Amino acid sequence: MAGSLIIVGTGIQWGGQMTLAARRAIEQADRVLFAVADPWNARWIRGLNPAAESLPYATGKGPRRDIYAEMIRRILAPLREGLRVCAVFYGHPGVLVRAAHAAIQEARRAGYPAQMAPGVSFLDCMYADLGVDPARGGCQIHEATDFLVRRRPFDVHTPLVLCQIGVIGNTGFFDAADAGRIQRGLRVLCDVLTTRFPASHEVVVYEASVLPIEPPRASRVALAELPATAVSEVSTLYVPAVGPAPLDEAMMETLGIDPAALHSDNITREE
Repeated sequence: MAGSLIIVGTGIQWGGQMTLAARRAIEQADRVLFAVADPWNARWIRGLNPAAESLPYATGKGPRRDIYAEMIRRILAPLREGLRVCAVFYGHPGVLVRAAHAAIQEARRAGYPAQMAPGVSFLDCMYADLGVDPARGGCQIHEATDFLVRRRPFDVHTPLVLCQIGVIGNTGFFDAADAGRIQRGLRVLCDVLTTRFPASHEVVVYEASVLPIEPPRASRVALAELPATAVSEVSTLYVPAVGPAPLDEAMMETLGIDPAALHSDNITREE
């Protein structure tokens, strides 16, 4: 029997946001391996497949790359036994889950069928909770450390999303006791952002709710106050645009857009 791999996500609110496709994959798999954020999520997965096993997760010991390498090894091993393997990750398995992408690539290189099923990510929750439409005005999304060390260019007329702001510069895992490192990362991030955004510009420190009975976190602070703001390992920074981008009147003429359309639902004039 040829082995196969499917990687799925639980969504953020695991009980209500797990897709039917993900649930079916867990129930039908010969081997289920999971890396999730809380014991209730793990209990839910074991309820769908009692033989499900936990993958190594955030322990704070050693670099993240070593933990990810062990995850990949554990996911691929049952394929060689001809088993149908389902790996389960918190949220969307393709968003900030390096091990999921690497496992699929290695499985395919070895000749095994491998696929990923989409899930509900923290970004999807953020769009809903903050009333953000990423297709209106665009959206820039970066992992915070990558944003800084690669000097990613950014447009102040387009909303900016920076993920994992609590672990800037940290190659291990989040440590709430390491306040100095966390504040230093936030200070550097603030310094970079205030080269383009006003220090008084309101930003949002966002955390999706993991339970439907709890509200999400959406702390609105001035950009200058960011270094003193409490963050966690799942904090995301949402930076609204300073205003709409200016219109290219010549391009509008080339496209035959009537100036009257400037006040339509999808085109607005710079204030």
